Amino acid sequence: MRARLYSLGSALAVVLLAEPAGAQSPAERGAPSGRGSVGIHLQVSEPKGEFGQNTGNGFGAGGYVLVRLDPNAITNLRGDLSFLTYGSSTRRIPLSGTGGLIQLDLRTTSSIVSVVAGPQLLGPTGTFTPYATALGGFSVFVTSSAIEGANNENAAFATTTNASDAAWAYGGAVGSYVRVSNGKNPVRIDIGARFLRHDDVRYLNADRVRDAYNNDRPPVPLRGRADFVTYYLGINVIAF
Repeated sequence: MRARLYSLGSALAVVLLAEPAGAQSPAERGAPSGRGSVGIHLQVSEPKGEFGQNTGNGFGAGGYVLVRLDPNAITNLRGDLSFLTYGSSTRRIPLSGTGGLIQLDLRTTSSIVSVVAGPQLLGPTGTFTPYATALGGFSVFVTSSAIEGANNENAAFATTTNASDAAWAYGGAVGSYVRVSNGKNPVRIDIGARFLRHDDVRYLNADRVRDAYNNDRPPVPLRGRADFVTYYLGINVIAF
């Protein structure tokens, strides 16, 4: 009888100890998304191929939403929004009719806004959780010029869009989440790289902008394929 009670007690203890582990949520086990999470990151882009011959590195920021599609958070749906500036220049010009006594700044900026989405798969969860994402959507390449007070003392009072074009974008991303907090809203460091391809797009670079300024005529955009890799570092927070 004593042996049976001992065996029953041992079995009950095993069940009680095992139950909390089995009841853990994906967030508690280290998965970087509960039902859904959000992320923000800083970005540096590296142009490739023809685009790399015509432009330099870009800098910007981005954000995304990640929604879990299965109980283990292995399959997720990710939507990204990013903004990059790959060209910027400022030229001091006199205000016409003032004899050069009033100086203004002519500021020209070239940027890329990308909106992409796709499935994201997670690797083994834990302190480090690798992931891979397939992405598709579109990007807008835009260059604009603005006149503002010298030394950026006043807001822009005249703005012109020099070139603007939208193109389909597709590619993917790889990276890893690094767990740093397991509180109410767990936090992960997010580090990775994303590649986007654009088969046919019109855009301006520094040479075309300079040529337009020196010859006092509208700039002539380049046209062709524009590919770039974006390296990013940020945080991911499980929101719900």
